[in-house]
Amino acid sequence: MPKKPKKEDIEKTKEALEQEIPQEEEKAKINPRWELINELYDAVDNNIVDLGNKNEMNFVEISMALHMINKKIEYEQFRAMFDFNIEGINEPNKTKSPDSMYR
Repeated sequence: MPKKPKKEDIEKTKEALEQEIPQEEEKAKINPRWELINELYDAVDNNIVDLGNKNEMNFVEISMALHMINKKIEYEQFRAMFDFNIEGINEPNKTKSPDSMYR
């Protein structure tokens, strides 16, 4: 059975890893804009509650509507990736390839 690592060893390893990451790279990481995410979540949540109470919807109906929204988001994500890949294929090569292998 392997030995459980000591707390001191874990801290040393953590510090070593943190020192290896350059500060510029740390700044370059993309973080989600949580204030906008929370704002959208609150708006969707409030609308779901309002419509659910107004139309006396059950959990199955609400779940189906959310599933449809999720599928729409997946479709839009797929379409954006597909369009991005097509643009890359349609761009002409800027470097001309040689006529034969030996040139």
